[in-house]
Amino acid sequence: MQETKQKASQIKEARDLWALERHLTDRRKDIDRKYDFRVSRLTRVFGTLLYDGRVTEEELHGLREDKIEAIRSCVKVLSEDAA
Repeated sequence: MQETKQKASQIKEARDLWALERHLTDRRKDIDRKYDFRVSRLTRVFGTLLYDGRVTEEELHGLREDKIEAIRSCVKVLSEDAA
């Protein structure tokens, strides 16, 4: 929000407004990808949340062990991609 507020406060011309719109669209797409709660995508969502530190493994308690392993695998892939 800070970044968006800063960009909005710097708008002087119409093209600046379009740049803000592009920024907001890109952020929305990032959020939509990150928090895609379709059942077929939940492993990836939980893996991303775990990787980002937004949830802990303890908070995944109650999921089947195969699901937790798939989530850990996703975290591993994200870690390797970041390296």
